[in-house]
Amino acid sequence: MGYKRLLLNELEKKEIRGMYGLLTEQRLLTEQRFVAGKGGSVKIPCLYGPGYHSLKHTDKSGKEFDNEILLNPVIEEAAEFLRNNEGWIPKITVTSGESIIPNYDSEMKTGPHKAGYLSTARKNKIKAYVDSQLKNLKVTKPAQVVYFFQEAKMLTEPSGGWPDYSKWKKSTQEEKNVNPKNREYTNLKKAYDKDQFTEVNFSVVPDLGPYQCTLNVAIGVHYDVDTNHTCDDARFQILANGVVLTSGAGTTHGQGKPWADMNNGGGEFDSKGNKSIGGLRFNYFRLDNKTIIDKIMAADTTKKGHIRLTSKCVPNTKYNSKNGGCHSDVPHITVTNTDGKLVLDTYPNSDNAYLVTIDKCGYWVAGGGGKLKQSADVAANNKPTETNKTPGRRLSFAAAKTGTLTTDQSINNLVNNGSIQKNKDGTYTVLKTFGVSPNIYKPNDIIVKILPKGAEITFPS
Repeated sequence: MGYKRLLLNELEKKEIRGMYGLLTEQRLLTEQRFVAGKGGSVKIPCLYGPGYHSLKHTDKSGKEFDNEILLNPVIEEAAEFLRNNEGWIPKITVTSGESIIPNYDSEMKTGPHKAGYLSTARKNKIKAYVDSQLKNLKVTKPAQVVYFFQEAKMLTEPSGGWPDYSKWKKSTQEEKNVNPKNREYTNLKKAYDKDQFTEVNFSVVPDLGPYQCTLNVAIGVHYDVDTNHTCDDARFQILANGVVLTSGAGTTHGQGKPWADMNNGGGEFDSKGNKSIGGLRFNYFRLDNKTIIDKIMAADTTKKGHIRLTSKCVPNTKYNSKNGGCHSDVPHITVTNTDGKLVLDTYPNSDNAYLVTIDKCGYWVAGGGGKLKQSADVAANNKPTETNKTPGRRLSFAAAKTGTLTTDQSINNLVNNGSIQKNKDGTYTVLKTFGVSPNIYKPNDIIVKILPKGAEITFPS
């Protein structure tokens, strides 16, 4: 007896679009995703049957999957925006994961494959489809495409092996109930299912040319060390190459202020009044538009794409225990890059003068203290510093034996998250410390040989 095919009519497809917030007709104008002067971003979860990778397919049970109807409204709206707004480009971030269940290509019926096969195939088909749609919609600007492969969280294999697990999956519910391994396999299946996903983040962002990585760099200025301390003399302008920054989302006192506010004494100059006295205060300054980035980079006196961060006391005008000055406690400075990854975490030695210098992508150049991370831009343009004066080791690299990521996928992730940089000769320079058990890679190490997943690597003593 054959499987019944589940066909979706147009009404059902509209309902699915509505579930994901993708039905243009159902959105109010105030909910427009891509807005002039601001652009926008939409996350789209793509759904697949086990072992399938095409955007449109019907699995073995007859269930139909159509990811094109999830992507199309977003692509069409983005295309319209790009045609009507100069100086913007599409950016696509594809995040894909798969479980440790052995890969089988159910779609092409080509049997088992190595780990990473399905997530890579899905990513490739998403990119090809988006490229073709943008071209059909007469968008000539190429999309920036970033890929991240996520490691599986459930790495435990079924106690009876994969053939036994597969047999259990195909059994009836009554047969499952009497199977002594039912509880184990049921819990494993839930975890395996969570590990299998593909998500597309479709954005429209300003075209900043050489400063594209500066977009959405976020500078944090926080008081989060000693919660017993109180002070209402703790407001500071934060300047980037002399340009005053404005606080944004995530700031504890609200956003839109031309300063970092760490007042927590409970007085009228405390943004929370008498609530959370002595509590934590966080401030975020996001470089999220072309105007502010152009202004900051035009003021770069080094001509190397550097951003010098300084602070300036904003005195308490009514009562001031510091005689017109501000407190001297060291603030906590953090920086996240264009993809939201933490790239700097430091405690400068001053909070009313020079703080730290970062490069155009948010990585440390000079100053600060504590935990520092550095980018390739620094290594290429600066003399040796504390973090780069020691020559690196020449090493091999392979993905961990356990898990789902292949060596190629691991290298891809490390490049995209700023941990390593690919060199012209095909080697990789390590920019941030990371580990593949039991080995630790450190800044300035050079990866000269790429080995298959699980290969044993011995570091020089």
